[in-house]
Amino acid sequence: MNSRMLAALALVLLLEGCTAVEKVAVGPFYQVAPLPPEAGSVMTDLAYFEGDDAHTEKHRLDLYRPAGSGWPILVFVHGGSLENGDKALRIGGFDIYGNVGRFYAARGVGVAVVNYRLQPEVRWPEQADDVARAIAWVQRHARDYGSSGELFLSGHSAGAWLAAHAILDETRAKRFDLGPDSVEGFISVSGSGYDLTDRETWQTFGREKAWEKRFATNEARDDWRERASVLPLLGGPDLPPFLLVYTSKEWPALGRQNQLMREALVKAGAGVKLVALETDSHRRMVLAMSRADKRLSGEILSFIQDPYPVP
Repeated sequence: MNSRMLAALALVLLLEGCTAVEKVAVGPFYQVAPLPPEAGSVMTDLAYFEGDDAHTEKHRLDLYRPAGSGWPILVFVHGGSLENGDKALRIGGFDIYGNVGRFYAARGVGVAVVNYRLQPEVRWPEQADDVARAIAWVQRHARDYGSSGELFLSGHSAGAWLAAHAILDETRAKRFDLGPDSVEGFISVSGSGYDLTDRETWQTFGREKAWEKRFATNEARDDWRERASVLPLLGGPDLPPFLLVYTSKEWPALGRQNQLMREALVKAGAGVKLVALETDSHRRMVLAMSRADKRLSGEILSFIQDPYPVP
């Protein structure tokens, strides 16, 4: 693209605003995943938590149902650095997570795309509580909607981290009648924050003070790295199989975190597969989840069909 074309493009973006920028960034990588009526249906804004303390928007999930009955269900938790995101997110007119739901429902896998409260309204333990509530709701009601009750759990970026805390923290899991054996498998897409005590990660990534604001829950305590890490939670029995996927196009520190997670899972005796893709970026990984021509979607579907056996 020559300088004149670049200038013209810049002018268009300036005149049309953020929506045009978003379309340029997302459009080439987004492929709409249809869900025709004969293939399934969508139910939006189902309340997974009700009561005086319930949030009218964030304690909700959208359910994507395949046709027929007896299908497995995938609970998906969006990312957004704990501060952003929504199950109904649209970027430049493209429905990012709705597309994920339709893609897998059309292939015989139900999907529950969940919301949770965001920072700074709440801190991360309350966010993990929300995710646990959503998983517990799906576990109780999946069969009512036609599922076999075979439940898989997935998240992108911070969503994978919250999902891990939801089922692996024994104290939290007991409060919501959950546990590692509540799910058939765990799918981490560009997950992060698994070992926040790892100094090499911080030396590579930097911005430790910025992340302390997101992970610290009490200014008088300096053990936020230990409390927010997932690795210390892997000592219990009945760990499900794990699929860990990241891309070499994202931050090296994130790749290291996935390597550390894999090593810890192997040590704990869990079935695990680590996949390092060579395409897409951190943010585009969630778009690749709903594209049949991307390896990521194939890995996820294969895992749901046949999770890796525990050694």
